[in-house]
Amino acid sequence: MGSKLRPRRNDQNVREAAVFKILVVEDDPDLAEALCDILTSRGYRASHAVDGVAALEALGSRELPDLILLDMMLPRMDGWGFREAQLRDERLKSIPVVVLSAVGEIVKPINADHLLRKPVTSETLLATIERFQRRRPD
Repeated sequence: MGSKLRPRRNDQNVREAAVFKILVVEDDPDLAEALCDILTSRGYRASHAVDGVAALEALGSRELPDLILLDMMLPRMDGWGFREAQLRDERLKSIPVVVLSAVGEIVKPINADHLLRKPVTSETLLATIERFQRRRPD
């Protein structure tokens, strides 16, 4: 009378695995905090990097996000430099990027998955993120 052993399912681990993770790359501390607050209030796991260098460091040292929200005008490494480095890295290049940019900041083309103009409403931001969340493979 043997019974098959099945691993116990930890519902907390299942919930955490299903959480959509977003890296916010933004040098304005007030805007970064507001974006992260909006995202976490909707159940997303948001983390923050102040520029492209910090974002690459974060991507190398922690779990990869499902989406990156990228400002263009950043100190040390701007959005274009970050995106070029991301696309050269096999581990990072498939992470979708939504650019958050003020009018006039896009002075040269950028290979991004979506562009949102600042200021962006929380409704527009969340609707955009939801479209990427629906695309994520389970």
